[in-house]
Amino acid sequence: MTPHLSPQRGTFRSALALLALIAQSPVRAEEPAILEPLIVSALRIPQDPSTVTSAVTMLDPLELQDQGIFQLRDALNFSPGVISTSTGGETGAIGSLFIRGTTTAYSQLVVDGVRLSDSTTPLGNILSASRTYDVGRIELLRGPQGAIYGGESIGGVLWLETPHGSGDLHGSATVEAGSFHSLSAHGMAQGQTGDLSYYLSGGYEETDNDAPQQDFHQWNTALRAEGKINSVWTLGATYRANDSYFNDSGNSDNYLDSQLATVYAIGKISDCWTARFNAGFQQEFYDSNSSFGNYGTDLRAGSISTDQEITLAENVRLLAGAFFNENSFQNTIGTDESSNRYGAYSALEWDATDHLTATAALRWEDYDAYGDELTWRIGSIYHIAATGTSIRGGVGTSFRSPSYLDLFGSSFGAGNPDLKAESAIGWDLGVEQKIGSHHEAEVTWFRNNITDQIQSFPTPPVNVSGDSTTDGLEVGLHGSWMENALNYRLAWTYLHASLSDQPRNAATASVDWKPTTKSLVGIGATHLSAHSWGGDPVGAYTVARLYGSYQLTEKVKLNARLENALDENYDLSSFFGTTVKGAGTGLYAGITVDW
Repeated sequence: MTPHLSPQRGTFRSALALLALIAQSPVRAEEPAILEPLIVSALRIPQDPSTVTSAVTMLDPLELQDQGIFQLRDALNFSPGVISTSTGGETGAIGSLFIRGTTTAYSQLVVDGVRLSDSTTPLGNILSASRTYDVGRIELLRGPQGAIYGGESIGGVLWLETPHGSGDLHGSATVEAGSFHSLSAHGMAQGQTGDLSYYLSGGYEETDNDAPQQDFHQWNTALRAEGKINSVWTLGATYRANDSYFNDSGNSDNYLDSQLATVYAIGKISDCWTARFNAGFQQEFYDSNSSFGNYGTDLRAGSISTDQEITLAENVRLLAGAFFNENSFQNTIGTDESSNRYGAYSALEWDATDHLTATAALRWEDYDAYGDELTWRIGSIYHIAATGTSIRGGVGTSFRSPSYLDLFGSSFGAGNPDLKAESAIGWDLGVEQKIGSHHEAEVTWFRNNITDQIQSFPTPPVNVSGDSTTDGLEVGLHGSWMENALNYRLAWTYLHASLSDQPRNAATASVDWKPTTKSLVGIGATHLSAHSWGGDPVGAYTVARLYGSYQLTEKVKLNARLENALDENYDLSSFFGTTVKGAGTGLYAGITVDW
């Protein structure tokens, strides 16, 4: 086996490589004000952030890429209330998403309007491979969202969208290489011709990782085409695919092949009525080959849904939706089941005054595998214009349905068809404060109570008595100085109570400086206090990174990043005496060519 590249540990050589990207140019000119982007995830339709009654963070993929953040799971840590990591290994290992003290199985993933995760197929495989360069919108909607999204939304919802094309035909290509035999390349082309817009991207990456026997490589692609066919209707389609391989520390060879295709229609029926229709097909094939044999799963799912937006009065908006989903799931340990779920929801948004907006939502859905569920949510947001203060609060319910293995059993043991879904009620209260014209802070206090938790092992599974609680505080701060030449962002989560013994404190921060119109240099860090993830104790750690870029010409940009810049020796997880180590210092550099 070819030996791993050795990073420059304990020297300043790598840091100097970053600083060398900075060159002198004229002072950065003032940029025009940019309108705050609309939020889509809260009610599944675009709305002004001032009317959103749920806690939601929107992340800009382009800003993340400027900081050298290409793995989606690294990017999500910039949202308060969120810990995104892997407990299984380095790049390519299965991902974990902990929102508000819950675990991965308690949060839902929606891509291009289609739900991709449930209790049987949680979003860990998708987090292992997703990247920031082929998504155009990242939103993290926090707190119980069952009234809009249904099951597995106790922690929250991760909403992703494939980018929309715009402008004349143009594109870019990026190549990056670095430590641990790492190489990545990705390209993009987009544009608009008349009423037709298009976007296409593709990429390949490979790495040996720092740890032995954690080789990873993957291909991925994403596309969107959208056209306005008349004054009323816009039609579009998206397609996303990923094919990846990961060697799990020599214990198994893991293969993931996933695809998602959607078609949608948006109709402006009248000034008061907008209709949206969406259909999607998803398949995910996973195989793990080890000395113990093969474990594999095949998932296929199709869905159709509609979201209707009707303005009843100048200050009252009605939202109504319905859906049908059919999926089949097979694995190599005896499960071969298919099921349907269908339902409908309705929400009312009321601008009670110029400063107060209130929402109420109700959803019913039926799982033919075990039964039906009714969920609700109410919330409000109040603005104090004189001080730039917004006070937001809400309370709602959600649930986590039993998995196919829990209900029907497998070669691991018998199932229990009489299981109930786990149920939760949660609330939050938050304050957002504008500080001048370039800074904003948010503080939110939250709590979830979860009942009827499912204990899957030993089999058969049972609902355990008693309640489990997650509660804590989430803090966000972002802003800029010097006409946006110096920018910063901080996300901090304090957990008073959590599932699986999560870190009491988790924080991610970054500061970057644009000393000239062509250059950028920055520093970032992520900190987790002591925790165990429900296994053996894991010590606290702080991992720092440096990053920089230089616009060499109008079309060519150089970039570099130094990961784990202080060479922190830390553990990702530890279970039953088996410790998974984090990567040591790694240096990466690349070039982007626009055309």
